[in-house]
Amino acid sequence: MMQNREYNNYWILAFIYAGIYVFLIPWVDILGREFADTANYIFRITYIQEGGKEAELSGIKFLMDEPVWKGILYILGVTFEDYRLSLYVISFIAMVLYGSFFFRRVEWYVVMLLLLNPMSVNLFIEQVRITLAFGLVLFAYDIRNKHIQALILLIAFFIHASMPIFIGVYFILYYTNSRVEPRKYYLISLAIALGMALFMKYGLDLILTAIGDRHAGYGDISAGSSIAYSMVWFMIALVISIFGDFDNEEKRIVAGYAIVFMSFFFFGSIFGVFAQRYVAVTMPIIIISIGYITNRHIKFWTYIFMFAYILLMFKYWLELVLM
Repeated sequence: MMQNREYNNYWILAFIYAGIYVFLIPWVDILGREFADTANYIFRITYIQEGGKEAELSGIKFLMDEPVWKGILYILGVTFEDYRLSLYVISFIAMVLYGSFFFRRVEWYVVMLLLLNPMSVNLFIEQVRITLAFGLVLFAYDIRNKHIQALILLIAFFIHASMPIFIGVYFILYYTNSRVEPRKYYLISLAIALGMALFMKYGLDLILTAIGDRHAGYGDISAGSSIAYSMVWFMIALVISIFGDFDNEEKRIVAGYAIVFMSFFFFGSIFGVFAQRYVAVTMPIIIISIGYITNRHIKFWTYIFMFAYILLMFKYWLELVLM
C-alpha cells in the first residue's frame, strides 16, 4: 500500500465531511426536484415492502442482478419509515468510505475539489448504489488481509455489476507495472481506455444479450457526453502522464488508474458511450494523482484549473436548476 498521510483522525474527518454533505446541505431544495434515481429506489423499496414479486433468477443471471443491493433495499424498508432518509444513510456510509481513503492521502482543503462538483453531487446523493460499491473497493484497497479484501470486493460486485471493470483495470495496471518502462507506462493506460471504449461500444451489449442481462441495450438509449466536456479531463490526464511521478511504482499504478478513466471518458464521448460517471466515481483518485505531479508550479496550476472548471460546472448546474 502507498504511504498514507499521518491523519490520526481521518475517520472523524470523513464522518464530519459526509454528515455535512449528505444531511445538512439541502440538495433536493437546491435542485428543485427529487433526484431521478432516488425516486426509483424509493419506488422499489415500497414495491418490495408491499409484497411485490420480482423475477426469480438463478445462476449467472442471479449474480448479475446484484442480490446484495436487493437485500439492502429490503433491510432499508424494514428499518426505516422514511425511505428517502434511508437512502441518505447509504449516501453517508459511501461518503465515509470515500473519505477514509481520501483524507489519508490529501490535505483537507483539496477535498473542496471533490465537494464543489455537480458530478459528485449526483454520484453521492443520487447514484448511491455504484457509490457504495466503489466505496467498498476503496476501503478494500487499504485492507492487508487478502481474504477479507476478496470478500469485500465480492460484496461490492453483488451491489453493482460494473465493479469488475474498476477492479480489472487495477489488476491490469498492477500486472504491467514492473514490465513497462516508467515513462511508457501512461501509454498502457491510454491503450486500456481506448480498448474499454471500443468494448463498451461494440462488445458489451452482445455479451449482456447472450446472458439475458437486464442492462442489454442500455448503450443504445444512453447518449455520450460532448467531446468538449470530456476534453478537459483528457487534458488533465495528459498533464499527469507527462509530469507525474512514474518512478514510484505504487504512485504509478494510482496515476495510471486515473489516466485510464479520464481518457475513457474522452474516448467514450467520441464513440457515443456514456462514460462520465466513471470520472465521477474515480474523482478521489484523480485528485490524488494530480498531487503526484513533480513540478510544483504545474501541479499548482493544474489544481487551480480543475478547481475553476468545477466551479464553472457548478454554476452552470445551478443555472439549469433555476431555469
